[in-house]
Amino acid sequence: METNSKKKTVFLSAITSDIGIALAERYSREGYIITGTYRSTVLLHKLKALPDCYLFYCDLEEEDTIRESVRKFAELGLTWETFISCASWPLPLQSFFSGDFAEWSRSVHVNAIEQFKVLHALHPFRDREAVSNVVFFAGPGTNNAPKNYSALTIAKIMLFKMCELLHEENKDLNVFIVGPGWTKTKTHEIILSDPNVSPEKYKETLEFMQNRKGTSMDEIYDCIRWLSLQGREAAGGRNFSVVHDYWNTDELAKALQQDEWMYKLRRHGNDWKDKGDPKK
Repeated sequence: METNSKKKTVFLSAITSDIGIALAERYSREGYIITGTYRSTVLLHKLKALPDCYLFYCDLEEEDTIRESVRKFAELGLTWETFISCASWPLPLQSFFSGDFAEWSRSVHVNAIEQFKVLHALHPFRDREAVSNVVFFAGPGTNNAPKNYSALTIAKIMLFKMCELLHEENKDLNVFIVGPGWTKTKTHEIILSDPNVSPEKYKETLEFMQNRKGTSMDEIYDCIRWLSLQGREAAGGRNFSVVHDYWNTDELAKALQQDEWMYKLRRHGNDWKDKGDPKK
């Protein structure tokens, strides 16, 4: 099957996540062709009702399904204007040495490596007539060291740095990562049902789910759209917080354009008593 539509196309990896579905609905209302991969079929009915929506089965732990999903996308004859990776897996919730290393390694792969694999396979099918957007989602551990989250944390840090590297290597991509903050998704239900979750984390998560509103899907979508429209000069290679950053302002856009190091992975206080280059 091949389409000849001139509409823009968004590709959402792990489209049946709560954030994936919410973004698909909003991009659809804006007139985009919706494409994406799913593993669970439970919520597919919400997506099949959307016009111009094409879905492909993909399990990030099975490389054959990644190749097959990309092949089916290629058959449509479309090119993506925006790629968004929504995959996230919080387990294991154990300290590094107390858990099973194979489970730890799988988590790192699903939360980072396999997401890169999907993007790498889809890269030839980007819109070559414009700068295309690549969006990842941040997680815990950017500014601290959360206990029992080493797999997810190290994977997310990998995503941060990869945005910066891809920005430098590809002048036709606007690559950035977005931290949504506390958002009501199935991820928190996984945490609450895991027998290894610490009492502190269980209490914190339960309190949020029962008593706090969290970041809205509209805020997440609006932030991604604003960063996409700002282009690589302002957004490329950077890490943004939906909750804490003053996105959607001319002031932030101007500051980003003037400072290439803003919102990138750097040591805090790098310039304190800088001794300069020791080789000089």
